[in-house]
Amino acid sequence: MLAKLALRNVRRQMSNYFVYFMTVILTVALLFALCNMIFSPQLNLDAESNSGMKNGLMGLIAFVFVIVTFVLGYAASFLLKFRKQEFGMYLTLGMTRNNILLIFLTETLIMGIVALGTGILLGLFFYQGMVAIMMKLMQLELTFASYSAKGLLVTIGLVIAIFLLSAFTSFVYLEVVNIYDLLHGAQKSEKKSRHPKVWVFIMAASLLIMTEAAMDFIRLIEIQYSSSKGNLDTKIMLDLLIMAIALIFLHIGVAKSLIPFLFKKKTFCGRGTNTFTLRQLSGTLSVNSVMVGLMAFLLTAAIFISNGAFFLKILERTGHERSNPFDVTYVENNDTDRKTDQAILPEQAEPIIDNYAKIEKRCTYTTYRDETNELAEPLDTWYEKNVLYVCTNISQSDFNALCRALGYPTVNLDGRFLVVTNSTLAAETDYSSVTLHFGSKDYPYGGKREGQSPLPDSIYTVVPDEAVESLEGQEKKVVYVLEQKQYDAEGLQEDLTYHYTYTDEYGENTNDTCDYWLKEMDRQVRDSEIAIFIIGALYIGIVFLLMVMAILALKIMSGLTEDKRRYRMLSCLGVSEGEQRQTLLRQTASFFFQPLILPVLSSVPMGWLFGRLLQLHGCAGQVGEMYLTTFLIALVTTILYLLYFIAIYQIAKRTVVQKTKC
Repeated sequence: MLAKLALRNVRRQMSNYFVYFMTVILTVALLFALCNMIFSPQLNLDAESNSGMKNGLMGLIAFVFVIVTFVLGYAASFLLKFRKQEFGMYLTLGMTRNNILLIFLTETLIMGIVALGTGILLGLFFYQGMVAIMMKLMQLELTFASYSAKGLLVTIGLVIAIFLLSAFTSFVYLEVVNIYDLLHGAQKSEKKSRHPKVWVFIMAASLLIMTEAAMDFIRLIEIQYSSSKGNLDTKIMLDLLIMAIALIFLHIGVAKSLIPFLFKKKTFCGRGTNTFTLRQLSGTLSVNSVMVGLMAFLLTAAIFISNGAFFLKILERTGHERSNPFDVTYVENNDTDRKTDQAILPEQAEPIIDNYAKIEKRCTYTTYRDETNELAEPLDTWYEKNVLYVCTNISQSDFNALCRALGYPTVNLDGRFLVVTNSTLAAETDYSSVTLHFGSKDYPYGGKREGQSPLPDSIYTVVPDEAVESLEGQEKKVVYVLEQKQYDAEGLQEDLTYHYTYTDEYGENTNDTCDYWLKEMDRQVRDSEIAIFIIGALYIGIVFLLMVMAILALKIMSGLTEDKRRYRMLSCLGVSEGEQRQTLLRQTASFFFQPLILPVLSSVPMGWLFGRLLQLHGCAGQVGEMYLTTFLIALVTTILYLLYFIAIYQIAKRTVVQKTKC
């Protein structure tokens, strides 16, 4: 009997709150997809080299678990509010509290099972899509991803825990509440906003504080990335916290002050059904002001995190190209603990490299260190001169040979020196007063070259060949250009790795090392590391968006019964069906889009901030790409939000709008 009653209640709730339950199902599907990614044999996250990615995904699951549990707990409590009379009637008819709790528990389990089953079916497709994105980011061959029993079991356990924990507060409430509160609790009227002028002040103060914190945040970020003066992480996190709190209070202030302000506009209230719309929104916005602020915070966080992930992707891609101008780089061993005959020399390595990718070009060059470091004199602090700024010298002939190998323009120094760098610090420094002294000759400043550098990401001075004769050699390198850019880099690195023995105070030891730096291997490592950030950011963004839309759907659809009664009164007063639709559209859109406006507008300063950070990293050419990415993220978020709103509005319109007059 109780089971049948619980099943009937579930059917009714799923019918009334279909969009909300579909959102929950989509969240379960994403959770299933992420759990399967952790145990995916294609991604091989169990390997020691990928342990960081696995730990990151597991941490992401834990974070999402907490967020989803909180949101669904709030939703369960909210739904309970609209079922107080129902449960009070059960007690009046003679049911015990244990019967009520059993009904509620059965309903929770049924909804959990339905959400789990449907979510897993959708998750089968979501998982393939997420793996495809991951493998695309890692530039791996796209194949069908097999499913994991471990991933399925973890998903089942998490979903059961989420539904039980989210219903816990409702269990406790039903255990202690009395019959009177259940029967009459729903009759309490919504509280109207009091002291609107105070809330206007709070709104203005929140906007001012948020703006000031944002400007300070940008200033601190610029200092952190340009000169690294001290540890500013604590101040940066404090600014973020202040912005988050101010954002929430800003929305609370708007919600509690806007409607009273509009009520005073007689001309506005006298138009059509504006007064009716304002009265509909008055209680809704005031009561839900805190939740609107929290939803705005979630959306802002989703957009910021998504932008941050793609910023890191652009930065990593640029850093990879700068750090690896050549496909293979050999650095001569200068470690006295290693014997020369143990190393794999270039003559031995070249046939091995040819087995993986044919060698197209080969160059040899030497770098030199100038202990006087005269080029650092224009800099200000000891940290800049001795930590951030390390200058290496290279001869003109070696530099031009490297340029020809990569198709870059060569240089003619004419007795001067040239600064070659991708460093922002060096790019912004004026060297016109610097003169280098090598041997018995002086070499004045001859200009600066930014970009198209055949040297790894650092600061170099290209000097005439005779200048290096008085300098001590630092490193000897052999670099290669390969015909094939993608190959089995892991296999090649393994073949170029050798064992060597050395003796220390503890006796003789054996170690493995490789004197060859592979561009393809570096790409694979960087791609695997950044892929987790992008997948994680997109996942968090989508989950946050789904949670926000779930709450909005629940809020709007739970009030449809009362709205239907009120719109019937409008119909009796002679308001046409078309005017009712317009009124409902204004009412629904005003509540639905309030949490979205500021997060989308914040994309403008976000794009500027990330663009500025790229400039500070010497990536001015990628700023346009960052602006486009920021715009697309805001656009996609808005489109998804709009589609969800259209679905909610269509359901509300069919339920609320009256087609016939009284």
